[in-house]
Amino acid sequence: MNVETSNEILADFVMEAGELVEKLGGQLIEMEKHPNDQELLNAIFRAFHTVKGGAGFLNFGPMVDLCHAAEDVFNLLRSGKREMDQNLLDSILQSVDHLQVMMGQVSSGEALSAAPAALIKSLHDACLAPAPPVVKAEPAPAASSNDAITDDEFEALLDQFHGSGKAVAPVVETPVVAALEEAPAKPEVSSKAAVAHAPPPETTIRVDTNRLDKMMNLVGELVLLRNRLKILRGSSSSDDLSKAIGQLDFITRSLQGAVMQIRMQPVRKVFSRFPKVARDVARALGKQVEVELVGEDTDLDKNLVDALADPLVHMVRNAVDHGIEMPDVRKRAGKPEAGHLTLAARQQGDHILISISDDGAGIDSEKLRKKVVEKGLMTEAAAERLSPDECLQLVFMPGFSTKEQISDLSGRGVGMDVVKSAITNLKGTVKIESRVGNGSVVLIQLPLTLAILPALMVSVAGRTFAMPLSSVIDVTVLNTESIRRLDKWDVVLIRDELVRLIHLDRWAGVRADPELTRHVVLANVDNERYGFVVSQVRGREEVVIKPLGAMLRGLTGLAGATVTGQGRVALILDFPGLIKACSAGGG
Repeated sequence: MNVETSNEILADFVMEAGELVEKLGGQLIEMEKHPNDQELLNAIFRAFHTVKGGAGFLNFGPMVDLCHAAEDVFNLLRSGKREMDQNLLDSILQSVDHLQVMMGQVSSGEALSAAPAALIKSLHDACLAPAPPVVKAEPAPAASSNDAITDDEFEALLDQFHGSGKAVAPVVETPVVAALEEAPAKPEVSSKAAVAHAPPPETTIRVDTNRLDKMMNLVGELVLLRNRLKILRGSSSSDDLSKAIGQLDFITRSLQGAVMQIRMQPVRKVFSRFPKVARDVARALGKQVEVELVGEDTDLDKNLVDALADPLVHMVRNAVDHGIEMPDVRKRAGKPEAGHLTLAARQQGDHILISISDDGAGIDSEKLRKKVVEKGLMTEAAAERLSPDECLQLVFMPGFSTKEQISDLSGRGVGMDVVKSAITNLKGTVKIESRVGNGSVVLIQLPLTLAILPALMVSVAGRTFAMPLSSVIDVTVLNTESIRRLDKWDVVLIRDELVRLIHLDRWAGVRADPELTRHVVLANVDNERYGFVVSQVRGREEVVIKPLGAMLRGLTGLAGATVTGQGRVALILDFPGLIKACSAGGG
């Protein structure tokens, strides 16, 4: 076997076995609720069996040993010769944890670390434990030529390719999973049955994400060219040219949507790990929790799916650790002993809304108000002006969270500033809603993709900028005579609400003509409204986000760059960064 073929087989194993191991955690938690679900037991057994076979093919001995021990347990469970209990489930879940570690080691090319001997022994001992009484079912009628292959026949077929688990299968020139798909049925199964139950032709292929990124970049360039041609169409009187550009516009939008759809993945890929995460935390703390997943089929850009994992894990852990009360406390409060945690996702326009809600103790906004003053992060006068909802958002302030704060507030303070930073980097927003005694909800809003951005094009003293349209609420003419000064900020009354102003000409270091009419772009940033003063509003445009050059990279207030329909470079503004940059000088 040449090196290239060997690397391809390894890559296939990492991808396919990794998906199986990732699903195992959620499947095991589901089995805890439905221990007699035969279909689920078979699925878990086959997952361990398939991973074991692939590991044996690639000589990953420690992984083979662990999977073989778990497989033996599930062979007894599905035959009714063993019953699942909490201790056994804990051992199986630990096995999945070690499998995930091993998969990480395989991906990084490290030597595999063996699972603890005590864990392997506990699985073997479970197979030796006295079997509970089993009520034997009536024997099934003999299989006809039209019956599907039985489980025993399927396992035997797997063993032909994978080995029994202890011996390493001989090396062949075919990837392990592909070999299973192409293998002929056992001689005992008639050819008629094999034809009748042949799997449908494969309709999916695996594509490297780098290739998808290149496709997305090409589509982005096509979008820019489309925008340029639409500008030129305005200066042309040719009907044929206008029709051709209109057709190009339609095709470009269709191609853009098709490529975006290829990049989409269901949010289930992230959600599936949380029932196990919540259970692990609850078991360690002596709590009980039930996890409900809603909207798992909601699609999201793959890059966002991957980037969301860590922030969501942190929030799930915090919800169980600091939100859900102990069983006796919940019972005294008239609640079920087991807390309820819900993760939900749904699409709304060109955004995804994700919520993490619990029915725990909730967060006391008044305690947060006092704490922010005690820690010197805000003056007492400024804190008093905060609404209860604004007080809840204080947990996102850097430096606000400490161990003392957690124990006092039973909230979700640790590292929430880091969580917010991660969500902001994804061009999203996050906020908390809570009622004392009734639980809390963390609400996250994210764009469907980070590649193409609907933007409001504005100009400041002749320079063109792009503003993310998702945060823009309204545009109005600035009445300079109504500007007042408050707490080092210029403020203006817009629709009966005082709005802090950020003068983009001052931020950009250019001088706008004060005699000309200026506009205020009203935007919602971190649940607060700000007015961004610009010279002119040009209109809406879809822009392709390009990385900043070395001289501008890291500059606060900029999210990237793009090329306008006129062929000019425009900087894409970052609202939170602008506020941070201008807050010291009051806009």
